[in-house]
This record gives sequence, C-alpha cells and structure tokens, in this order.
Amino acid sequence: MRDSQSDILSPASRRDFLTHVGLGSLALAASACAPGSTGAVATTPTPAPAATPPAQGTARPGRNAPPIAIPPTSADGPWDHSWIDRLKGARYKLVFDIGAYQNGGGLYYARNYLNGMRDGWQMETPDVIAILGISGDAYPIIFNDAMWEKHAMGASSKTTDSRTGVTAVRNIWWQPRAGESMAEFGVDVLQRRGAQVLFCNNVFRGVIRSIMARTQRPYAEVRAELAANMLPGVVVVPAIVAGMAMAQANGAAYVYAGA
Repeated sequence: MRDSQSDILSPASRRDFLTHVGLGSLALAASACAPGSTGAVATTPTPAPAATPPAQGTARPGRNAPPIAIPPTSADGPWDHSWIDRLKGARYKLVFDIGAYQNGGGLYYARNYLNGMRDGWQMETPDVIAILGISGDAYPIIFNDAMWEKHAMGASSKTTDSRTGVTAVRNIWWQPRAGESMAEFGVDVLQRRGAQVLFCNNVFRGVIRSIMARTQRPYAEVRAELAANMLPGVVVVPAIVAGMAMAQANGAAYVYAGA
C-alpha cells in the first residue's frame, strides 16, 4: 500500500484531456490529408460546438471531492520497541510472516511450532517465543469484536462464525471456546504461550484510508479509534519487514506463514 497521495488525474480530468487531444489529432490529420499544389481547395473543418458550461452550483463528478489528507509515516510514532527486549532472553525464537488471512492459517503454524518445541524438546516460554508478523489482508486478526462489527471485517474477510453459522460480527480468533476449531490457536491462546503479535503500520494506514474514504472522517480520529480497539498485546511496528529484520537481528529465524 502506498502512503503518499496519488497524482493521477480524476476520471473527469482524463476525459477532458483526451477530448482535447482527440480534437487536436483530428485537425492534424485533416491538414496532412489536404491537397497540396494540385489546385484543389482544402475545406476548413467545421469547429465543434463549445461545451455548455455546468449550471451555477453544479459540481462536476470527481472535481470537488476533497483529497484524503494523511500525515507522513514519520508522524505515526512513537514506537514501542520493548518487544525486542523479550527476544534477548529466549533461546529459540521464530518469526511467522502472516501476510494473508487464509482463515487464520498463519496462527496454526505458530501453534505447531510451540507444540513441537514442547513435545519434542520439553521447552516452552520464556525459552521459546513465536513472533506473529501480521500484514496484508490478515489485518482483521488483530482487531476486537467492536471493530469487526462496525467495519464489517467478517464480511470483507469472508469469515463465517461457527457459533451462528452466518457472517462473523466478532473476531473468531479471540478467546475461542473449547471444542471450536481454533481453540488451540486463538490469538490469546498463543499469547499465553509467549507469542508476540506485531502489526504493520503501512497496512494500518491502508485500513485507515479505506475507512476515511467511506466515512469522510479525519485520519487522527480513525487511527485513534482503531488503535484503541486492537487486541491486547499487539504492537504496531513502522513496517512489518523492518520488524522482522529486527527480530532476525536478535536471533529469530523466519517462516513464511501466509498460506
């Protein structure tokens, strides 16, 4: 997702531009095809009638829509780097790159890692840490029930709630019940086993922009609302690739868990 504003012309601007270009091309073609010294008289093309200006107070489509103004990424801090300190005391740390929703599949990878370390080597937290790097369309995983309902995250992620059999209006990955398919790899379940959840700020900004475009609310207001409704323990990092680089610099290995 891009953080900067697009300079692409609006649809109406493109139409005006192409109209002028098209008329100019027709005039050039007419002069190029006109007879030279053969004595024939070249006819002058009849000019196209001038377009009727819009009535006073009538808005042209795409012309009066205000641009979506957002601050630069450098203004989104300060950042919480305390999660890095947790890595230093762990013997085994693995960062999971969860860049696709895939019905929470990336969380299942982390569960397998923690189970394998426990069952095969009798090691668990704090010696073993899983770092869940959330980005891309996996972003609904880190928001609470209120945001799922308000912003229809169940519909956008095509998530069915097993408790109701219809589109989810709650985060099904938070506090699952015994017997549910995600009972062993809900976010809170993994956190209790030492998992650290990171969320990409670039994706965060994309989610904010989408809501701004739909609701015409200002950036600071939308960001504050979403930040206040993230699941407990989620840390926003400037970019998930930078967060994963810092994790690897502190001894973490890497696993792609997007699908």
